[in-house]
Amino acid sequence: MNKLAAFDLDGTLSQSDRFLLPAYRRALELTGRAPLPDSLLMTLIGGTAADNARVISPDGSAEKYEEFNFHVVQAIRETIPKLARAYPGVEESLRELRRRGYKIYLCSNARREYTDLVLGQIGLLPLFDGTPDGRVGWDKPRLLAHILETERPGAAVMVGDRHFDRTAARENGVPFIGCLYGLFPEEVAGADAEIKSADELPGAVERLTARQASARPGAAPVQR
Repeated sequence: MNKLAAFDLDGTLSQSDRFLLPAYRRALELTGRAPLPDSLLMTLIGGTAADNARVISPDGSAEKYEEFNFHVVQAIRETIPKLARAYPGVEESLRELRRRGYKIYLCSNARREYTDLVLGQIGLLPLFDGTPDGRVGWDKPRLLAHILETERPGAAVMVGDRHFDRTAARENGVPFIGCLYGLFPEEVAGADAEIKSADELPGAVERLTARQASARPGAAPVQR
């Protein structure tokens, strides 16, 4: 049976606050904006462009947000090489899932230029079967739908640390694994499985895909 695990990036695979918070602070400085608390800047990580624009430009100015984002892109070219890290156990877990026959896909709100840069820096890019880029107007549920339509797996899961990931899973009818070790543990309430470390990923993924397999018409019962 073809099996697939889709992953969020920031706060799930990558400790992105390490390099994004300094970049955000620098971008605010260069755009002449007053500093914002880290608690508010954190909400930008993994957020949609529309949501993030409202944080940076409460008056709705697209130009201000575009200027801020330009400086963020410049700043992370310096912060990513110095500060980017994967969460402990992520690489080993991805390798184990591949060994068990899973296809590994990225499902992120971020643009591919960013995601491939981060995955490459933390040494995970070669482990992915796909890092598709969303199209204009696509949200995370639509991107996950595209991945599932492309691969048509017999069983799949979505792994993440934000409500966007949970929504993507729910709207596509696949189980959701919430990462309590990530940046937003409070947003994964109601997950089908919750993990406290990346080491728990292979076991959680296997349990949830086994349930899907056993639910298929004519499938043999899952052995417990």
